[in-house]
Amino acid sequence: IGLGIPAEPLFRSSYTILDLEAADCKQVMEHMAGIFLEKGYVKDSYLGALMEREEKYPTAIPLPVESVAIPHTMPEHIVREFIAPIRLAHPVEWGEMSDPSTTTPVRMIFMLGLLGKEHIELLQVLVHNFQRQEWLDKLAAAKTEDEFYDAVMELEWKVI
Repeated sequence: IGLGIPAEPLFRSSYTILDLEAADCKQVMEHMAGIFLEKGYVKDSYLGALMEREEKYPTAIPLPVESVAIPHTMPEHIVREFIAPIRLAHPVEWGEMSDPSTTTPVRMIFMLGLLGKEHIELLQVLVHNFQRQEWLDKLAAAKTEDEFYDAVMELEWKVI
């Protein structure tokens, strides 16, 4: 994989969640923050920082078929790096990155816990893949968490 970013250690199959039930984006972040904290991947400050950042700088990226969110926070709240790919059972409204006063329905979420400067490149890689409808279709069609994880791992490691 290019860019000097190892995919396997970042994308954790144990954090791959398929058809998570959530009423809103806050529930998604609370649920996942609890898992990350329990496993020692984040500090106690993580959830508060994540919510505050999301409030000021929302992370949903509107796409033609289905929008995607990439919630993340500052490195000082992260202990071990991770990317957690999540597909919700039903879309929830999420603040748009390009217009914080607007929301968009989101079903696919990539929660990012990154420590280094490579997060900008990684965001570019994700945005490139969000434009690949065939990749998004595979994520949407996955029937098991293993299928979903395998589909995630088919992303193209290119910087746009």
